[in-house]
Amino acid sequence: VHIQANLEDALVQEALKTGVDLRQYSKQVELELQEVERASIRDYIKESENIASLHNQITACDAILERMEQMLSAFQCDLSSISSEIRTLQEQSVAMNLRLKNRRAVRRQLGQLLDELVVPAAMISTILEVPVTEPEFLEQLQELNGKINSVKEQAFRETVACADVQHVLEKLKIKAVTKIREFVLQKIYSFRKPMTNYQIPQNALLKYRFFYQFLLGNERAVAQELREQYVDTMSKIYLSYFKSYTSRLMKIQITRRYAEFSSAIVSINQTFPNEKTHALLGQLQVLGRGGAPPHFGEGTQEYWGPPHTPPCPVAPQVEVENFVLRVAAEFSSRKEQLIFLINNYDMMLGVLMERAVEESKEVEGFQQLLSARTQEFIEEILSPPFGGMIAFVKEAEALLEKGQLERLRGEEARVTQLARGFSSTWKTSVESLSQDVMRSFSNFKNGTGIIQGALTQLIQYYHRFHKVLAQPPLRSLPARAELINIHHLMVELKKHKPNF
Repeated sequence: VHIQANLEDALVQEALKTGVDLRQYSKQVELELQEVERASIRDYIKESENIASLHNQITACDAILERMEQMLSAFQCDLSSISSEIRTLQEQSVAMNLRLKNRRAVRRQLGQLLDELVVPAAMISTILEVPVTEPEFLEQLQELNGKINSVKEQAFRETVACADVQHVLEKLKIKAVTKIREFVLQKIYSFRKPMTNYQIPQNALLKYRFFYQFLLGNERAVAQELREQYVDTMSKIYLSYFKSYTSRLMKIQITRRYAEFSSAIVSINQTFPNEKTHALLGQLQVLGRGGAPPHFGEGTQEYWGPPHTPPCPVAPQVEVENFVLRVAAEFSSRKEQLIFLINNYDMMLGVLMERAVEESKEVEGFQQLLSARTQEFIEEILSPPFGGMIAFVKEAEALLEKGQLERLRGEEARVTQLARGFSSTWKTSVESLSQDVMRSFSNFKNGTGIIQGALTQLIQYYHRFHKVLAQPPLRSLPARAELINIHHLMVELKKHKPNF
């Protein structure tokens, strides 16, 4: 094989072709190889220093690479430990995130529970010291009623914290029931005074209708007592009125029955409306001047006295009211119409209070008109900033009455938007509302009353919003955690009540 390979070599084939002596050629090649070897040795000897330097460099590089290998191995170990630490931190982060979610859920539930159970000092002082006629008492009474119902619900669930506040709420309930009972009985007894226009205090009682609801839900015996007292008093009043009317009707009937046998000019028991009396007197005067005997005119004068026809205030009052309504209709917006009506009713009521009795029909009529327009104006000014929440509360309460709460499950996005919108804009909206009201009414006292009424109505709507969100379909919404605490809202709103 080696011979065949050597024969195929180009130099060997050329030597064979030229007929060169192979032994001689072999020696020549050997000499050339020796010369090349000696030249290579000389080159190696010549480059020995460079080779030694290269050897040293290679040795140094090898040492450096060995150290780098050790460093990389250590770095790899460090990376492995860091990776394990990262996994540990990741596991700890997941655990902390889970604990945070659990704490937030517990905080939301616990915060709601505390809001329902904690009895603030302001509620205690108001129930104990403030008269029942003040708006603050009504607000705190509504809060107290809500807390009593919440404690009953939590006690049914065997919540231990209820025992800490139950005796406090019981004492406050007893105090509130006592004050309400005394107030309502005093109002009912005022009906029994002679010559009393019972309709005025009766209408005044309508403002305190929640008192009876509170008694009906917490002390049915007291509510039954007040109801019986009211029914007994009003039945006696109506009985006396109907007896009086019946006796007068009987006298009129008897007088007319024997009128043809009576010689009197007019029966002493016969009555006529004022307009009819004035018309008859005018006819008698005409007849007396024309052809009646003198003694007839003298008898009329002696019996009736000189005719007295005072102007009737009813027709001018009706005309004034109609005129004010016609002028108010010239305004384009309902808000401007209500501002005009409230300012004019307030001014006319002030004039009447200076010149008429406080319990007169005219004063009572304008008070009712002013109260009705004021309440409508409060709803009107609350509608732009809080109309969405108010509409939702009314819709939800209507569904609650119909037992259709499941329809609220599709309102999560709307509820979240309403809760966040109220939390972010209520302060600026209340400030703008207060400034707008004070600019619209010249009577500062009237404007202050309207602002207080609007803030009270806003608190009631927001409290009802809380109750709606506490229903089962919406109870688990995350937006409930963003709701403002009712007591905090009341404290903040009190800062916006102007004092003059």
